[in-house]
Amino acid sequence: MDYYKIADGLWSTVKRFATLEDAQAFATTKGPNATAEFHSAYEAPSINDRLKLDVNFGASLIFLFVEDNRIAETTQEQNDALLAKFRDILAFAQTGSIESINVHLPNITVDEVFTQERKDKYLSMVADYLSQF
Repeated sequence: MDYYKIADGLWSTVKRFATLEDAQAFATTKGPNATAEFHSAYEAPSINDRLKLDVNFGASLIFLFVEDNRIAETTQEQNDALLAKFRDILAFAQTGSIESINVHLPNITVDEVFTQERKDKYLSMVADYLSQF
């Protein structure tokens, strides 16, 4: 899988696809004028570099989780319940085990604080992050 640039005059993004045809198929979902072109070959990061990337991404997820809780103005009881619910996810995030987050996060139930919208946001972030490797 290589990187392809998807563009439509006003915007562009670089994503990984198996083939130019796959990239073009994605581009057509973004609008009739969107195009796809080869950007660069994929080079897997070294083990150390990947670990650093994973730990940094995990830290950003933890920060976002705490920030979202503060924005939602959770009570102490709600915060304690969320921390219990997310104990494994937070541990995976601290150690850079993003693949494990991807496996276990979909199984966490939603409630009035951990809404479907938040769950979808976190799942999307994890999927987008993992898609680069």
